[in-house]
Amino acid sequence: METTTSKKELIDWISNLKDEKLLLELAMIKRKATFNFDEEFKKGITLDEARKRSVEKIRKYWSK
Repeated sequence: METTTSKKELIDWISNLKDEKLLLELAMIKRKATFNFDEEFKKGITLDEARKRSVEKIRKYWSK
């Protein structure tokens, strides 16, 4: 019961916040708490793709 009350108080407090800096900090806390390395790793690019992109960027830089 205590946790439910605390959650409701936090929800009310957060929904009334106007401080952008504090909201960004809370968003970072949420991301850290819900980050799943295995899932994010699956979304990553392969080593070959990273090399390809690097070479493309270097060639674009040289052509300027």
